[in-house]
Amino acid sequence: MESGQSLAIGAWRGVSFAAARIDVLAAEDDLLVVGMLQKDMAGAHRGGADAVDHALHGTLFRLREGGIFTGGFGETLMLTRPAPPIRAATLMLIGTGNAPGTNPEAVGNLTGLAMRAALRIGAASVGCLLGWSERDLPDALAAPSAAAMMRGALAAIDAHGGEAFPMRWTFDIHDAAAEPTIATLRDTLVTWR
Repeated sequence: MESGQSLAIGAWRGVSFAAARIDVLAAEDDLLVVGMLQKDMAGAHRGGADAVDHALHGTLFRLREGGIFTGGFGETLMLTRPAPPIRAATLMLIGTGNAPGTNPEAVGNLTGLAMRAALRIGAASVGCLLGWSERDLPDALAAPSAAAMMRGALAAIDAHGGEAFPMRWTFDIHDAAAEPTIATLRDTLVTWR
């Protein structure tokens, strides 16, 4: 999938889902959700959090080193109107712990957490960089992770109750298995309740 190209997945209760390669600096979403590892890991893919940290002149590294925001699993930090060059209106960092890609259901729980935050603040557009954006995900875990992420988002929408306000939610796709991942996201949405 080429950068900037968005592929529609489907919709649920007012939320339209798509998949695209998301550039954390260029994204102009109301909410940009970025996963952050608990610690730098040798050989780990340097994804969204690394780009954000570079843009913010090492702020994330200093927050982690100071114990303020460590990237522990489920830990969150929201920055409203982050400094340029970040263009998103709000940046939400979610701690993914040390092994975000090894437990698909855990990544699904984090996606649900992000969806609840998006619904709470009334975001009309969301870019979600969770799952494989911070670490190279083995091909065997791509589909289970995608399914868990979609289930997490859908469960949060259902728990919100009734029809959600119009929202465009974009999952970040960077892995080599983009086509099967998108197919899994679509299939999970179609078979949801």
